[in-house]
Amino acid sequence: MKEIGLHGRGGQGVVMAGELLANIYFKEGYQVQFMPSYGAERRGSPSNAYVRIDKERKILNRYSIKTPDAVIVFNITLLNNVVLKEDGLALLNLPAKIEKRPSRARIFFVDANAIALKLNLGTAAMPLINTALLGAYCKVSGDFSFDTLKAVYEEKMGKRADLNIQAALAAYESVREL
Repeated sequence: MKEIGLHGRGGQGVVMAGELLANIYFKEGYQVQFMPSYGAERRGSPSNAYVRIDKERKILNRYSIKTPDAVIVFNITLLNNVVLKEDGLALLNLPAKIEKRPSRARIFFVDANAIALKLNLGTAAMPLINTALLGAYCKVSGDFSFDTLKAVYEEKMGKRADLNIQAALAAYESVREL
């Protein structure tokens, strides 16, 4: 079983990203469990979503995820609140490479804000980065195909899918390891 945490701020599309990610994994044949966590339910407040997946067994666990195998961090100011398994995978929304902290975790970064702003997804104050980050996660996790991501975006977003697919592809191509 694999557990994934998505951490951001209200308005960044964290819960929608969790739902999209759950749908992507389901379409790839995984057993899936999706758990949104809204917190204060206002723009700018911390927001989390969790996805639990298993390729072979039905998921019977119903407890919250405390130490995920992978995290997607939408807002770097929340990094101190994020817990990850020691040898896990972290994807960070960062404009540039930072000093790598000593860790066995695999850490990746992508400037999802710049991608979203370039495509007019959201506003300058609150770019919608969820779809871009899932594109980057597709590449670094290797768990699912970009074609599946694209198909889910088209199913769930209709006419709005095109820009979001462009954002996902740009992030897929520009994600880097720290």
